[in-house]
Amino acid sequence: DLSAELNYNLAGSSSVQLSFSQVSNNFRGDANTPAAFEILQGLQPGSNQLWGVSVFRKLASQLQLNLSYNGRKSEASKTIHTGQMQARLVF
Repeated sequence: DLSAELNYNLAGSSSVQLSFSQVSNNFRGDANTPAAFEILQGLQPGSNQLWGVSVFRKLASQLQLNLSYNGRKSEASKTIHTGQMQARLVF
């Protein structure tokens, strides 16, 4: 596993987090079982790449917005993209 992460913060108002991982998986066995999926954390045997971007922004004194994107790619499968948005009202 080789990983890199970069964080950028603006004093109390927003932050950005970037991450990338290269994972080499030498699993020998059936990767299509529930136990193997849990142990491998969804990664496939061989070379896997994982990346992500998260943005946090404080819009007002009580309103926060979180945006995140994650991607993963393995040798034997198509790229999987996942996005999430969350708005919070803190009171």
